[in-house]
Amino acid sequence: MKKINYAQIYKEDRCLCETARELWIPFIKEVRGHQGEDPDEAEILEGLEKRIAIQGSRKDMHFEVMFLEGMPVGIAMFAVDLGTVYGLLEKGFGTVMGFYIRPAYRKQGLGKAFWFHVEETLRGDGASKFYLCPDSVTGVPFWSKMGFADSGLTDPDDEKPIYTKRMG
Repeated sequence: MKKINYAQIYKEDRCLCETARELWIPFIKEVRGHQGEDPDEAEILEGLEKRIAIQGSRKDMHFEVMFLEGMPVGIAMFAVDLGTVYGLLEKGFGTVMGFYIRPAYRKQGLGKAFWFHVEETLRGDGASKFYLCPDSVTGVPFWSKMGFADSGLTDPDDEKPIYTKRMG
């Protein structure tokens, strides 16, 4: 079994921030490309820096890189949602705001392993239910396999369906 580990991104760790950049840019380009958009790299980096800047402000907010045998293969941003998603869902859901595995490493169980890590972390933060707004091309098939289902609700920010999963 190959060794998998995870590292929390913080702005003080410029090396890990560079690793995050190498993963976040293709992630955003892929997802936005599925929507027919061609995002500007400077815009992507500005968004990434904002996400990195808030790390450490809450113990239940995470932005992590997944490593396989020391090679960065994935990135995820996840937290316990302190709001109510515009009154659509009750407070306390764990949410995934970004999740990416490099294409060359997909279909090897790494996404599933990363999700189990995210789920375990969020459960440790007090979440027993989860939501996300998956990309329709790569996200919906993956998250459906992980037990998420379309709630019938739509996130007003990005106009994507909200998928939920509750623990039994």
